[in-house]
Amino acid sequence: MGKNKSSNRPILVVGHQRPDTDSAVSATVYASLLNTLAGGDPFHEGVVLAEPTAQTKWLFAEAGVPLPRQISHLHGLVRDAALRDIFSVHPHTALGDALQLILRHRISMLPVLDAHRGLLGILSDHMPMASYFYHANAEDFLGVLFSVADLERYLRLTRWQQPKTEADGQIVLDPARFAPGTLALIGDQPDLLLRCRDAGTAVVITCSPEKSPAWKKAMRECPGLGVLHYQGSLMALVSQLPMAIPVERLMQSEGFPKLTPDQTLVEAQAALRQAQYALPVLNPDGTLFGVLSRTEILSFPRARVVLVDHFEQHQAPEGIADVDIVEIVDHHRVGTLETASPIRVDCRPVGSTATIIACKFLEHGKRPTVAQAKLLLGAVVADTLLLTSPTTTETDRQQAASLARRARLDLKKFGREVLVRNDETLERPAAELVEKDLKEFSGGGARFAVGQIETVDRTRLDAARIEQFAAALRERRERGGWDFAGLLVTDIFRGDSLVLFDAKTAAFRSRLGPSGEVWAGCVSRKKQFLPEILRRLNSESN
Repeated sequence: MGKNKSSNRPILVVGHQRPDTDSAVSATVYASLLNTLAGGDPFHEGVVLAEPTAQTKWLFAEAGVPLPRQISHLHGLVRDAALRDIFSVHPHTALGDALQLILRHRISMLPVLDAHRGLLGILSDHMPMASYFYHANAEDFLGVLFSVADLERYLRLTRWQQPKTEADGQIVLDPARFAPGTLALIGDQPDLLLRCRDAGTAVVITCSPEKSPAWKKAMRECPGLGVLHYQGSLMALVSQLPMAIPVERLMQSEGFPKLTPDQTLVEAQAALRQAQYALPVLNPDGTLFGVLSRTEILSFPRARVVLVDHFEQHQAPEGIADVDIVEIVDHHRVGTLETASPIRVDCRPVGSTATIIACKFLEHGKRPTVAQAKLLLGAVVADTLLLTSPTTTETDRQQAASLARRARLDLKKFGREVLVRNDETLERPAAELVEKDLKEFSGGGARFAVGQIETVDRTRLDAARIEQFAAALRERRERGGWDFAGLLVTDIFRGDSLVLFDAKTAAFRSRLGPSGEVWAGCVSRKKQFLPEILRRLNSESN
């Protein structure tokens, strides 16, 4: 039928499910660096799994760089696997011609298209109708399923004499059944023309080897009786009659699944299990995009991805099991992600993944562009809270200074602007902010999640607003089925966090401590909050 373009798919560079600035920038800039190092073959594309934050949007706009493309999962798409260069037929195509295409090219389904590639129906030799007519006696279907014109076109009949009326009755071979409107099939028997004329037969198809003088004489005696000539035997003529039926009379026009280009292959596979043939893939306007069968799904190569800024299975994109991870670049702990074969892993104890990407430029003898330097600097600042977080290392400070020089920016002034852009504590709904940077963890005999929100001044949050955060945290904990959930409202300039808890049981509430306290000096979920929470859980359980 044709070939798909799966081999041209880019290697996606992607962060975690809730992309922050570090995740989005690292995916974008690292993809660009990889393309430079590989000469664009294979091609890498940085993507994000959700809408970028306000801070991220501002930073990309400041750098003059388009935001990365947003995807929702890593499952293979129908558009990637579907065959595009395919055989199709128009509605007036003869059944015989259509079946020849199916058999010659070993395809399971033919789309029937109009002049604008709109799908009218499908035809398959697996369909009961098509199979039936392949072996059927077609004598009762003249004027119902096909016409004399259809027979002329498919059987390449020659008109020896024009008919006065069109045949619309049965097809007959027995002279005793000649009747008005019938189509008579005869051999080299010109003497039967008179009987046809007298019986009111409309058209005769003869298998005579030639138009002999006897035939010419008989036709002169039967003016108005249509005489068509078939180049072959009478047996061959009879067997070929059903093959002249136009496919529009036999095609299935409804009642079969139709796929769309943006469906996942998982969804398509479920539909294909119910069908005995390939399925059409339609564009939104109803035109044919392509065709997909189980063969294409089975032979479809797995996509390849580079993961940045996470090492946890539950933070990975949906569909991670359907792809091959070729590399991981991260600054968190080595978590629960597993790979089928050895891969490149670059996991460094620094304050941001962007710091690692900046180091990679240097290690490969490359320099980021001014725009890339601005993006990387913004990500380092965002993840290290302007180099004040406990996660900050000397490497972060060195790279931030170098990036600021490259981007021709004042580090402190630019950094404060980056942090201010992330303060949405008063504007956005509490439920959105709780969800924004929520990560799931396990330890101390508990499954839990911790979110973090950054503000430039936590004193702006009154009791009513804090209660909104508490209610949103409770609802999200119940929906996630976690033992407890925590939320850090981190004041990036004061260097502390208001900490809220919601626990499933009183036992967990007592082990965690009171909700609503300010934890002085706590700004890092990874290095300060999580270790303390795990300590409390483990100390209580021992």
